[in-house]
Amino acid sequence: MQPDVGQGPSTVSAVDADAVLADLDADQRAAVTSDSRLVAVIAGAGSGKTRVLTRRIAHRIATESADARHTLALTFTREAAGEIRRRLFRLGLRERVEAGTFHSVMLGVLTQRWADTDRRPLTVVSDRWRLVGDALSAGSTDVDRRQLAAFVAEIDWAAARGIAPEAYAAACRRQQRRPGPGVDRCAAVYADYAQLKRRRGVIDFDDVLSHAIRDMRRDGDFADSVRWRFRHVLVDEAQDLNPLQHQLVDLLRQGRVDLFLVGDPAQAIYGFNGADPSLLVEVETRFPGVEVVRLPVNHRCTPQIVRAGVHVLDATGQPGALVSFRGDGPAVERLEAIDEADEADRVARFVVGLDPHLVRSGNVAILARTNQQLAAFETALQSAGVPTRRSATAAGSPLQAVVRSAATRGSASQLRGWAHDILDAPPPAPGTRPATTSRRNDDDTPDPERRVAAAVLDYLREQPLGDGAGFRGWVATTNPFRDASTDGVDLLSFHAAKGREWHTVIVSGVETSLVPHKSATTAEARAEEGRLLYVALTRATDRLLITHASRRHGYARAASPFLEGLQLDEPVAAPPPRRRRAATDPVGDRLRAWRDDAARRAGILPEQLCSGRDLDAIARARPTTADELAEVTSFGSITAHRLAPDILAVLDGRDGAESSAGSAGQSARSTITGA
Repeated sequence: MQPDVGQGPSTVSAVDADAVLADLDADQRAAVTSDSRLVAVIAGAGSGKTRVLTRRIAHRIATESADARHTLALTFTREAAGEIRRRLFRLGLRERVEAGTFHSVMLGVLTQRWADTDRRPLTVVSDRWRLVGDALSAGSTDVDRRQLAAFVAEIDWAAARGIAPEAYAAACRRQQRRPGPGVDRCAAVYADYAQLKRRRGVIDFDDVLSHAIRDMRRDGDFADSVRWRFRHVLVDEAQDLNPLQHQLVDLLRQGRVDLFLVGDPAQAIYGFNGADPSLLVEVETRFPGVEVVRLPVNHRCTPQIVRAGVHVLDATGQPGALVSFRGDGPAVERLEAIDEADEADRVARFVVGLDPHLVRSGNVAILARTNQQLAAFETALQSAGVPTRRSATAAGSPLQAVVRSAATRGSASQLRGWAHDILDAPPPAPGTRPATTSRRNDDDTPDPERRVAAAVLDYLREQPLGDGAGFRGWVATTNPFRDASTDGVDLLSFHAAKGREWHTVIVSGVETSLVPHKSATTAEARAEEGRLLYVALTRATDRLLITHASRRHGYARAASPFLEGLQLDEPVAAPPPRRRRAATDPVGDRLRAWRDDAARRAGILPEQLCSGRDLDAIARARPTTADELAEVTSFGSITAHRLAPDILAVLDGRDGAESSAGSAGQSARSTITGA
């Protein structure tokens, strides 16, 4: 593929095009190297979608078929965008590839447009709940304030689809939607909400996209400038796009822009939030001539775990064509408890019996359909002396308390002053407990006030006129905090676990009324519940325990119908052929011995330090320098130079140096990524 006329190559990076492809399987390589300007990658769970997306960017820039300065990767979370940037850096790409969420990227575009046209910038309000509440108080419609959640849900539904207040009622009737408060009452509240935003001169997150779409449609020059800036567009998790995001992708696609979509319709779990997977499901109809590449090989999970996930999809009429690349693993386990207390106690005993290294390295997770279920597990594990990790802003966490405190600041100046007062003060002495920190999870969240204060300044840089309530909403939507602890069992909801993985996963409460959830009353909703369970099951790489209770909250329960017919003790078909090292490979044996020993001393899993594929590549290539080591592995330059002394010593027949084991472990912790 030739560069676009007049584009010119970007500043040369230290990216080796061949090295970018070295550890990819045939399907992944086909997606990365395709010459098509329109590619859709249907990537099954654990098939390496993020790897393919980042390698696609790096390979095209290395071959000068794309310009880093005009490349855009669209994601759904800040964390995902940061992960893309980190992976590109480790691949040797030093130019700035723009990676961000739909809303953050388009807000930047609009902010520049407002500045260029001398227009007053609009303030983006993150807290829709507060605005809707204000609209309820000020509006003429007689409404029940206790139904705030229902009104917010309806506005979310309409806004995600670009439905204006005046068109809401007709859209509901067309789609046979029957909101609890009634169509007419919701329409009135929606209209009051829109009027309140205009009166205050603010917009919400969905307005950012609708304004960008409106301006691109009305102003051809503006649209052309956006397409000139973003000539190469890559979309991650394309199955989660809502109708507004669909429209934006269509607008960006027009003209010379090339488009690369990555996603998995089997992981479409945000239908309740307006997501519409049709962009992928109907991609060949929507984009004639598109090249579709399928990644059916799961590199993450054992065959037993993949089989359990595919069974759930089959149970909901959604055939899954996913196979495991890995060798045979332990059988999926199933635990039937008496009630929720018995479930929590037995799960705690199960965790206590695991390899302590798994817990210490953060490689165990308990997943539940709802966050409320997690409290019992947290209590049982802590009683057993097992540390736990929950979302940094979960109920009762130190960070949540500080966020609530910040939210009381009524203006941007008050909020900024509060943050600077905290950050300008000396940090607390080691071993002291800030007044806002509760005893529970104290060690999991060091210095919560300073973490929240730093986040406040990040928020105000994005929204200079924001206030405390807006900051609280921003935290809820952007999740700017990451648990600082590396010690403990992760406790998450099914939804929150998407995109992550652990060695051992306990999927709890897989029973009627929870999975599928009692609110899933339609066939479409039940299908999404099946996909949600599929996502939860496939977070495990090696060991999976499924639990359910005979009674919960005093009511009789049965195992989820999604589990019906799942045979846990049946033999699993052999995985597809893979390259294996020779049975007698002394170099490979020495490398594995070094890796296992270094991982043990660092308190991590061997695969976290160095994958088996990388070890095989090292044994075959016999690199003699750190640069050569980086070329034959997926390490990246920094990690390769850190591990080179030990690995090169092993290749020379000498013992790996003890002194670098700690740094090796630290390197692994800092560079571990999802598949």
